[in-house]
Amino acid sequence: MQIATSLRQPSLGLIKLDTLFPRLPGDLGLASSWGPSVQELVVAGALPHLIVRQQQSFERSPFASAFGAAVLQLVQSGATAITTSCGFLVLWQQALQALSPVPVVTSSLCLLPALLQHEEQVGVLTIDAPSLTPMHWQGAGLSGEQVGQLILGGLAPESHFCQSILGNQAFLDPVRAEQEVVAAALRILENAPHIKTLVLECTNLPPYQSGIEKATGLKVLSLRDVPVLRAAANAQA
Repeated sequence: MQIATSLRQPSLGLIKLDTLFPRLPGDLGLASSWGPSVQELVVAGALPHLIVRQQQSFERSPFASAFGAAVLQLVQSGATAITTSCGFLVLWQQALQALSPVPVVTSSLCLLPALLQHEEQVGVLTIDAPSLTPMHWQGAGLSGEQVGQLILGGLAPESHFCQSILGNQAFLDPVRAEQEVVAAALRILENAPHIKTLVLECTNLPPYQSGIEKATGLKVLSLRDVPVLRAAANAQA
């Protein structure tokens, strides 16, 4: 496990899955999508489908030690906030935060409790809706009542986007992927035309954010909208 970028601190620590698929501009697994002060660290063997589809607590996961070590290494390297390249790691939000003296925000889903204080319902677009469990929502800090206020939509497993990302393939057609992503967002809006905000769970979705906003008229949020993460990524060395 090695830090890919060594910068004087303060900085944002970015824990990444072990991926092969192309990351388009705006993908939140890219340091350049955040700012000038980012340290990236890849967890070997943490393949996308394994992390997205696992439903194990941190203590029982075979990946626990590697992710815990990643947090500690980034803290020791001076990171002032830590995030990840997969929204499904919200499953371990509380456990990873407990290891760190600096803020850890694993997922954009952590934005939901505050949003639901002001909005009756909020849309969530995810790469794999069936794999989100009550443990994930609990990790995000949501009550059962708040989960009922979410309008959840996902990408079809057979979609090009899912096949590329979860299949960890070396090719991704950005035009085809955007068409699929926008269509999924529109389905959420059709089911709940009154919503104002859509949260992108998957960190590979922000490259299509402008397309979603144009098609739906919704305010679209991602992990990049967490202030403490933005501040760390743009800190002056």
